[in-house]
Amino acid sequence: MGLAETIDGYGQTVIDWALVGSKVTDEPVKDYPLASLSSAMFVVAAYLGFVLVGSIVGRLTPGAGVKFYGLSFTYNIVQVMLCSYMCIETAFVASRNNYSVVCNAFSPTSPPMAHVLWLFYISKVLDFADTVFIILGKKWKQLSFLHVYHHSTIFLMYWLNLHVNYDGDIYLTIILNGFIHTVMYTYYFVSMHTKDIWWKKYLTLAQLTQFLCMNAQAIYILVTNCSQSPPRVTAIYFAYIVSLFGLFLQFYIASYTKNKPKRA
Repeated sequence: MGLAETIDGYGQTVIDWALVGSKVTDEPVKDYPLASLSSAMFVVAAYLGFVLVGSIVGRLTPGAGVKFYGLSFTYNIVQVMLCSYMCIETAFVASRNNYSVVCNAFSPTSPPMAHVLWLFYISKVLDFADTVFIILGKKWKQLSFLHVYHHSTIFLMYWLNLHVNYDGDIYLTIILNGFIHTVMYTYYFVSMHTKDIWWKKYLTLAQLTQFLCMNAQAIYILVTNCSQSPPRVTAIYFAYIVSLFGLFLQFYIASYTKNKPKRA
């Protein structure tokens, strides 16, 4: 048995564990591109390898970093368009299927939300370009634990969601995150042309609010048991979002609330 088959075997074990207590199966989505755990792990390993090697080489290499103005310009516009599309498309799908804020039906045979969730999952690979621009530009202050942790783990978390939580209440996460990323890449685009952006801290506050909304939904689902989503993956996602909330809150406090030293 090869390495990929071994990893995929572990992946199936994780999926089976996450589906305990649920009638959901991963049959509708298991053959989607990049749906295997071996594919997802390869992507994350390549990302972390680039972060490690790129940061070492970049720090040892003299001179300023490389700026890709044209590429960054295009990349931010593409991200704004993609994220806004995913947000709007998810809202349309939810509206067509009469979704409410929480406790929505889950179809394990013909899930209306599966395609857009897969696109959302794949879009996290494109997000890795953020780190590429940071390392090539030698913007070391931006290469934080929060940045690398968020980018690498969110992709794996949505690998799990793709297999066991691909319909129903997952829609709210796509809308919230799609909206936040639309605003975030708009900020990145504007910051290419000016550094005086008064609403920068409010973007972080919006991210924190997003996490609170996600976990409010998860708590309600877990307490009422009203959703057909697998309860184990809801609990895992709740814990994961708590970790992101803590890290983003720490970033907000360090960046915007500490007193700056007065000039002499």
